Amino acid sequence: MPTWTQAIAVGHPTIDEQHRELFARADELLEAMKSGRAGEELLNLLAFLKQYVAEHFGTEERLMDDHRYPSAAAHKALHTEFVRRLKENEEAYSTRGSRAMVILDLRDMVRGWLVNHVSTVDLQLANFLRREREPRGGASPLQNSARPMIRPPK
Repeated sequence: MPTWTQAIAVGHPTIDEQHRELFARADELLEAMKSGRAGEELLNLLAFLKQYVAEHFGTEERLMDDHRYPSAAAHKALHTEFVRRLKENEEAYSTRGSRAMVILDLRDMVRGWLVNHVSTVDLQLANFLRREREPRGGASPLQNSARPMIRPPK
């Protein structure tokens, strides 16, 4: 599973914290799989992801709208696809429980998101916001006071 590093930071405190949290949760699922607790952790991860997509995607999409990000439609479509896949995983869990295939599917979905979205698509958004800031000077659009993600209790 990829690890969050400063190299994939987008420069927005809230978004970076949310990304770090997603990476940490993915790591927790892997550790739980190694120790035979994957079923328990799967339920925690599903609950976290429901909250995460609402807060995190909302934060990113507000930034895209506020700064007229030219790739906003494509980026939002990826968010919509992730939500669709999350619902599929929730349905699989509710009908089949924490079977190995359900756990592996969720793990693969999150891993793919970390590799293909956070470390590429979100970095493209961050680069756009940085470039937009440079000509005008002043406050960075990456620095705002959106509230940080709250971890649900375990």
